[in-house]
Order: sequence, then structure tokens, then C-alpha cells
Amino acid sequence: MMRRIMAALLRTYGVALLSGAFLAISFPSWNLYLLAWCAPALLFWRVRRAGVFETAVQFFAAGWLFHTVLLQWLMANIQWVGGVAVIGYQLICLLLALFWAVTGTAWALLRQRAPRFGGAFGLALLWAFMEFLEARLFTGFGWSALAHSQGPNLWLLQLAAVGGVGLVSFVVALVNGLLALAAAERPWRYPRLAAAAAVVIVAHGGGRLLLRDAVYPEDRFEVGIVQPAFPQDMKWSGLYDEQMVHEAARMSRLLAARGPLDLVVWPEATVMESFDREPFRSALGVAAGDTGAYLFTGAVRDADGKSYNSSVLVAPDGEMLGYYDKVHLAPFGEYMPFSELLPFLRRIVPGDMDAGSVQKTLDMGQRTLGPLICFEVLFAPMAESLRRMGADTLVVVTNLGWFGRSCAAAQELDIARLRAIETRLPLIHAANTGLSGVFDPYGRFTPMYPQYTALQTLCHRCIQAFPLALSAERPLRWGPAVTPWAFAAAAMAWCVVGLLWRRGPTAPAAGD
Repeated sequence: MMRRIMAALLRTYGVALLSGAFLAISFPSWNLYLLAWCAPALLFWRVRRAGVFETAVQFFAAGWLFHTVLLQWLMANIQWVGGVAVIGYQLICLLLALFWAVTGTAWALLRQRAPRFGGAFGLALLWAFMEFLEARLFTGFGWSALAHSQGPNLWLLQLAAVGGVGLVSFVVALVNGLLALAAAERPWRYPRLAAAAAVVIVAHGGGRLLLRDAVYPEDRFEVGIVQPAFPQDMKWSGLYDEQMVHEAARMSRLLAARGPLDLVVWPEATVMESFDREPFRSALGVAAGDTGAYLFTGAVRDADGKSYNSSVLVAPDGEMLGYYDKVHLAPFGEYMPFSELLPFLRRIVPGDMDAGSVQKTLDMGQRTLGPLICFEVLFAPMAESLRRMGADTLVVVTNLGWFGRSCAAAQELDIARLRAIETRLPLIHAANTGLSGVFDPYGRFTPMYPQYTALQTLCHRCIQAFPLALSAERPLRWGPAVTPWAFAAAAMAWCVVGLLWRRGPTAPAAGD
């Protein structure tokens, strides 16, 4: 009986589930990024003649398995909060699968109501709109954008400097739509295949033209990164707060002994007590003085009964030049939504952090730093705001020690890569146990030790110095900020016109 049920489920949902699984392994740390150019096409092909409800269910099934595999690193939270982590992990996957189901519903309605509007172009618009909503609704969690699977594909990713993540995802979704319809319908098969090839060639050719050599200042600007690899148990015990600061300072002195540094960066939450209290304030000043460089570190800041996840900039003479309080906290990690209405939820996140009120840049004379703390690297508008505020360097401090050797660190790194490309700013990525290094404005990453792959330094204690490139001009100044909204407006207009369109003679769908 069970075997028959499983066989029936596989016959019904097997193709959709295969599509979701293949798409998931196109992302880091599997990095089979070429699969992203055909995996969604399996799903699109499967629903080519399906009704609205069946399409929604098939999209939901594919989306659920895709996110379950992609976000499996969330399971690591079981070590910290127990079995409730599994519930939270699956709730996130189910919510994101609902976005897929709504997208499939809209596409099926368009194909039924007005085939002209239900083709590959309309599907790609809907997909870009879906990712736009994922990145903004319910605090935003756009982790699974198609563009994030394309880290090794630097030619294609240069399109992000023109139209942000949405443009890259649109191109990949468009190719998948064309391939699916070409496989499903004999009429117009070869024109669709030709169109898919043309999109791939134009996108990569255009990206290649945008990819330049990074420019470095004549007077080299050297950044030292300390990856201390402090375990989470050590951070939360409260017994090692001073020891961690002294150890990070010792590693910084070893790095400075190799050659002069302009800036030293420690990762998120290296200072687990308020940085402006003794003995931490003096220890940070001494560390900066010993290296002869500015020191930028993740820290805690307590003020007026509130506690912030912060970062602080210290001058070589020990002066505190400024701090930044994290604005966009991670739900279920740094605060629990609805905990005031439902107090029992605090068992999942026992202590909430407080959110900062404004983004800031920190000026160190030679450079103006734009700080982002961990989860904030996910949000393109935040990086865009820092560039508009005058930042010429993005600094991402992060602590993914929660997730061990899972693929979380590799996935976050490719998200950071896109922030560098979109803003055309160099990006310093300093992780506690993750993947540390420097991006140039075109997304090229220099890891801690070039002789190793980035993943080989995961969870290892490392120090390294890097030359920092200058910022670059963007090919379209407001493109990355405006294009996502343009896609959203175009998708809504496309749906409205398509659903109101009076059915006429059968014609090839738009984008075919």
C-alpha cells in the first residue's frame, strides 16, 4: 500500500521535486551553477498544460524541496534551541514555497486567459517580481534568488551593476522558460531555442564588456583581517570576553609584524561586552596602537537600557571615531517576532537585541567605510544607501559560527559578492569562522590564503593582509536601485493587461 502511494506521489510530483533538488545544488557550496540554467525548466515543462490549481501545487512542491535543501544549514540551530529549530526551519521553507505557488498560479492564469502574455517573457517577469517580494515582505529574506547561484559566473554577474540581482535572475528565468516551452511545444521550437541561445550570448557578452581590471591606489592601502574562529560556546559563556579581545589583539600584532597596515578588521561580536566600558575600551585602543592601524571590530553596545549588535572604528591613537548599531536584525536569531503578544516564543530566542535607528558611514581619512553586519549583507538597498552616503568601501563583519561547516558561509559569501558588483565598491568580508577575504568592485574574491580554496579556511583561525582596490564607476548610476521596482511595476502591469485581455485567435506566447 505504502509503495503504491509513494509511486503515485512520484509520478505526480517527481519532476517538480527533481527540479527543486537540481536547482538547490546549483548554489554554494555544491556550486553546480550551470544547473540553474535548466533545473527550473523541468518544473515549467511539467506544468505546461496543467490547470491553475495543479500548477500552484507543483510550484509549491518544487519550492518546498528547493528551500529545504538550500537552507539545510538552519537545522544547525537544533544545537542551540532544540527541536523547535526544525519547526522554524520548515516554516521558513513553507512560506518561501508559497511565493513559488503564487507565481505559478499567476503564470497559469495568464496562459489560460491570454497565451500572448503567458510565455517565457511573462514568466521571467513574474519570477523577478517574486524575488522582489521575497526580499522585502515579512522583513525580507531574498536568500534564494537565482542570481545567488551564479557566483563563479563573473561575466553574467556584471549585469548586477546595471540592474541589480533582479536583472540577473530575470535572464536565468527567461532562458529556463524558453527551454521549457521549446521542449513542450513543437511549433516555434527552434525559434525559442535560438532565442534562448541569443539571451545567453548577449547577457554574457555584455557582462564581459563590463568586467574590467580593478584599480589600486599608488600608495597601497593594506587591510588586515583576523578570523579568530572563536566557538559559540566560548562567546556565550561570559568567562572569556577579555580573553577573546586579547587573543584577537595578539593575532593583529602578528599580522602587523609582517608589514605596515592601514586597517585591521575583526569580525562580528568579537567584543561581547559594551565596547565603551573598561577594560574593553582600553584594550581596543592598545590593540590599534600596537598595530599602528585603524581597528574596525564587531562589538556589543549597551546604552539607555538597550543592547545593540554594533561595530566600532578605533583610531591608531586609541580614539573611538564612531560606531554603527545594526539596523536590520535577523528574525528568529536576534529577535523573536510577535514575542510581546506570544511570550512563550521567547523560549526560541531568550534575549532580544535592539535595532539601531539609522545607517552610518565611518570616516577614517583615506577611506570612508560603509558597515554591514552579518544578515544585513542580504539587503541590496542597504548597500546602495551606504554608497549614496559617501562610502567608498563596504565592510561586512559576520559570525556564522552557529552553522558550523554547513553551506551557510559559502552562500553568504556569494551574496556579498553581488553587493560589491552592484555598488562597484570593494568589500571587506571578515568572518569569525566563515570565509574571510576581500572583493574587488567586480566581484573577484581574494581569500585568506590564495593557495587554498576558500572553503579550506572555513572554521580555521587565520590572519592575512590584502591590498584594497579603489571604487569604480557604475555603468548605470541608478540602475541597481531602480530596476527591481521597474520589474515589479512591469510584472503587475503585465498581469493586469493579460488578465483583462479578451481572448483572440491562438498565437505564440510573448517571449517565445
